[in-house]
Amino acid sequence: MKTNSSSGGAACPLAAPRLYETSALRRATGDTLRPGGLSLLQIALQQTNWPAGGRVLDVGCGIGTTAVYLRQTHRLQAMGLDLSAQLLGEAAIANPELPLIRGRAEILPIGDSSLAGLTCECVLSLVKDPLNTLREFHRVLAKDGQLILSDIYRRRDIKDKDLPGNCCLAGAHNRDQLLDWLQQAGFSVQLWQDHSRLLAELAARLVWQHGSMEDFWSQFSADGDGRPMQHAVQAMRPGYCLMIASKKG
Repeated sequence: MKTNSSSGGAACPLAAPRLYETSALRRATGDTLRPGGLSLLQIALQQTNWPAGGRVLDVGCGIGTTAVYLRQTHRLQAMGLDLSAQLLGEAAIANPELPLIRGRAEILPIGDSSLAGLTCECVLSLVKDPLNTLREFHRVLAKDGQLILSDIYRRRDIKDKDLPGNCCLAGAHNRDQLLDWLQQAGFSVQLWQDHSRLLAELAARLVWQHGSMEDFWSQFSADGDGRPMQHAVQAMRPGYCLMIASKKG
């Protein structure tokens, strides 16, 4: 669950150190830095029509795991974009030939209608303006290009004030809102699947490694108290979803 301090609202109290740059998360997620590893990507790829050699961008690429997989397994011209200089540095060392860009999801340095596909895994909930970010994704995709998107979502609507200090899950939204944004951005939604069990499995690994979720969150809390964050998580009942959408027209 990658986070950065550009999430909506005030600075997140869990932003220093950045959660997605720490070994505490990577020990539980592996190099993909998200629930389920490559499993949801593999499911989605069975339902996409990206041509061999097609240009694909992984937004929020981390250390490049998805982009490398797409290049090696599906013969795609995949490249990665991320905001973290640290993770991009790791990606460049591990895969010197992998095209990497440092940038934000909201402003892609990519030409109009130039991509066959785009992946965005555990990133949309972190951006300040999800709708305009999806419009940016729509801009860079070619006609009938497809977006693979996985992310945390809210299974229970709660008021933002119930999330202490604009916590790092404050950017998660419910299913209807996500689908509505995709349609407003010009996408036709082909697939929605709930994979919340992957989030539960990740939580179980974190508990095994740290003793409790409160102890895990305490490492990233300004005052060392992880209980407010865990209470907020329990209140919103986060789920995890997979979506595929295609560019209309």
